[in-house]
Amino acid sequence: MDGICFAALSSGSRGNCIMIWDSEDTIIIDMGISNRRFMSLSSQFISDHGSISLLVTHEHSDHCSGVSTFISKRMGDVYATPGTLEAMGLPGYSIGSSMIIGNFVIERIDISHDAAEPAAFVIRNSGIKITVASDMGKVPERLITAGKDSDLIALEANHDVQMLKSGNYPEPLKRRILGEHGHLSNDQSAEALSRMVSKKSKIVLTHLSQENNLEDLAVGSVKSYLENRGVEYSSIECASQWQPRAYHSWSQH
Repeated sequence: MDGICFAALSSGSRGNCIMIWDSEDTIIIDMGISNRRFMSLSSQFISDHGSISLLVTHEHSDHCSGVSTFISKRMGDVYATPGTLEAMGLPGYSIGSSMIIGNFVIERIDISHDAAEPAAFVIRNSGIKITVASDMGKVPERLITAGKDSDLIALEANHDVQMLKSGNYPEPLKRRILGEHGHLSNDQSAEALSRMVSKKSKIVLTHLSQENNLEDLAVGSVKSYLENRGVEYSSIECASQWQPRAYHSWSQH
């Protein structure tokens, strides 16, 4: 398909994979699913991936379990921060502050998570800007600035704080998730989005906890926060762990 396209193939603690592509190049963000599942899910949107590049946000298994197979099958180049490459123990290319792949310009944003050197990405192509950011305990100002006025923002909304606090997780795990190197709550995601979105922005909430969140709760929390403050946006939805969702496309300017 001509134009720039986005799809969240899988999102959650059991595996993450986002795909962004144009007529020549496919950018994959994280390969936390099997190669077989990736091919099956991605084929619902695209038959010819063109040149494939894989960006890995950090070394946790739900984001990188499929990277070694990706490399062994020579599907494409792997990119990550130096710390992530070292932590994975796999070959790849280091991502600096920015890089260019085909018509895609990719900006790296460092984030806070209990990983070696985690990153988020702001991706531009033909006037379209897509921000993908997950697995962080707080939202850095640089991400707010870089992602502001994006056409699409895929942002973590991992947990509802009260569900997490009253749930069955061990106390050390609760503290980790709630900490500055943990995961974003619905409320944190809403506050960050209120400073990033514009009328054209499509919102995709990602990495929802199956134990400590609900899709309706996440969407409702963010919608209420934005609407109570008069913040306009185009649409809002949740990515899914089990099925591809959030397919969007834009014609190239």
